[in-house]
Amino acid sequence: MKKNNLFVGILLVLVGFMLLFFPKRCISIVVALMGIEAVVNGIYSLVHTRKLVPDSDFQKMVFIRGTLSIVVGLLAFFLPLVVAKVVATVMMYVLGFYLLASAVILLYSSSKLRDTQIDRNNFNLEAVISIIVGIIFFIVPAEIGEVLVRIAGFVMFALGGIMLYYHWKKQAPLQGGNVEILDDISENIE
Repeated sequence: MKKNNLFVGILLVLVGFMLLFFPKRCISIVVALMGIEAVVNGIYSLVHTRKLVPDSDFQKMVFIRGTLSIVVGLLAFFLPLVVAKVVATVMMYVLGFYLLASAVILLYSSSKLRDTQIDRNNFNLEAVISIIVGIIFFIVPAEIGEVLVRIAGFVMFALGGIMLYYHWKKQAPLQGGNVEILDDISENIE
């Protein structure tokens, strides 16, 4: 657990530093990572989630969501690399719309699972996260977005620093002084 806290603290400091001093580049990286996540999520939906319930409406919605995820994900990953800044901003809005639409489909899919024994918590949690991140994607391209990214960077940097400080404070201090040897076995070794 100590190593995990150390790793998380270092990661928070590094990501916070990047968000604080290089917010636009970090936003582009987040768009690309969201694109990768959307493709993987879409493939998973088409291969696994669609088969959960034999209900044709459920399967259609999951198919639409999976296909939409793959298309938007590929666009989010490749277009900013090709056309740069303008497309990155447009992709932020497209990803925001996709996440909000995806949340609606997830909530509908979750309602279709109500009468089954399948746990709906993951669907509902993913819908809530999609709504929050979708709203953030609508805010970030605006003027206030860069300020919010910098604030998030500062908060992450500070939290990482606090974690590292507590990790450092909890380290056992080296204590000097007299050491008593309880059993000296060196005399028995020839």
